[in-house]
Amino acid sequence: MLKRILLNLVVVAAGILAALALFEIGLRIANRKFPYFYCYDRYRGWALKPGASGLYDREGVAFVRINRDGFRGPDEPRLKPPNTFRVAVVGDSYTEAMQVPYRETFCAVMQRHLAECPELRGKNIQVLDFGVDGYGTAQELITLRRQVWAYSPDVVVLEFFPGNDIRNNSVVLEGDQCRPFYVYRNGKLVLTGPFVTSRSFRLWCMARFDYRTMSLLTLAGRAWSILTEPSQVPSAENPEEVAINYSIYKPPADAAWRAAWQVTEGLLGEMNNEVRAHGARFLVATLDVGIQTWPDPKVRAKFMKHLGVTTLSYPAHRIEAIGRADGFPVLALARPLQMYAEEHNVYLHGFSNTPRGFGHWNAIGHRVAGRLIAAKLCSMLQGAGATEQTASDSAAHCTGSAVPDPAKRATRNPDSDGVGESGGASCELVRPQ
Repeated sequence: MLKRILLNLVVVAAGILAALALFEIGLRIANRKFPYFYCYDRYRGWALKPGASGLYDREGVAFVRINRDGFRGPDEPRLKPPNTFRVAVVGDSYTEAMQVPYRETFCAVMQRHLAECPELRGKNIQVLDFGVDGYGTAQELITLRRQVWAYSPDVVVLEFFPGNDIRNNSVVLEGDQCRPFYVYRNGKLVLTGPFVTSRSFRLWCMARFDYRTMSLLTLAGRAWSILTEPSQVPSAENPEEVAINYSIYKPPADAAWRAAWQVTEGLLGEMNNEVRAHGARFLVATLDVGIQTWPDPKVRAKFMKHLGVTTLSYPAHRIEAIGRADGFPVLALARPLQMYAEEHNVYLHGFSNTPRGFGHWNAIGHRVAGRLIAAKLCSMLQGAGATEQTASDSAAHCTGSAVPDPAKRATRNPDSDGVGESGGASCELVRPQ
């Protein structure tokens, strides 16, 4: 009797193992069509997987290749070649930009247009793209320390996305805890969160990202995404995107958001100090949410009325205020991008396979943003001998080289730029005591 029971158990176990093996093989084949580009990182939670490649078509369509050092773009030697000017861009999914081919990303556009800057004439220009989907400022600071400095950049550009970066920096507000967080203790920024304090949680995070190669977790993740996916897509009538925190357009209303802003401001100051200590220049570029650059101003006005605000510039103005206090330039992109979208009646967000006007930048959005950032950097270099304030006044100083002036064109050309920069606003900076 016992022998028969054992035999039956062996047969059942063998059947289960065979089924799982077949299931695994099928999923591995399926994963060739749905490639995964990420891996576990012990310091940041996750990172891009070196050498990963495949077709990304969830939003836009692009063949994506991660280089040997774990970021998008061509393989570059860590040791900076002679006569080379390097720009390192750190940021989140906007910088990673899987939605478009690499040559169309704003980093690639920057590289091409910086070559037209008089101060860089004759130099080899390299713009390195260190963006990773989902990153907040804490992970970007750690990226700077553990990855970027090996390449000796001359300039560091931080892409700041107010739509969720502030939330990403809060251990209270952020739902995805597989990342390090900073909090203020005794007036100093210190690391915290379950990813930092719990070995068992880090083990789960490692399984979440590295076990993907076994495919079963990928299936579970995709199934969960489908089950929790909102049934209604954003539209002009209801332009709210799930991943965006629209409370950012007002001053923080509770302790959690006030603390999130404090930490964010502290991290920006820390990054500025570190960049300066390495002898490089620092620029923060604040990005837009799709509704901010909607080509029809009536849609924006209706949405602002819905939110109960008179402007969508609060987060950008607040970042500009910390820049003035700490002495680093800030390029607020939302206003010039909005001007371009209105003038040319184009959407800078959205693709043929996603709702128009929402999500990440399309090729037009990248093209205009890349030119604006290149122009700003050029103006900073032109003003290097003057005061920092003079160097950061306006990207328009470079319009003769890096950014064409659309007003001088005979016809409306979607490849031209309506450049301009939003003015600052008086924002109170809350510093921990």
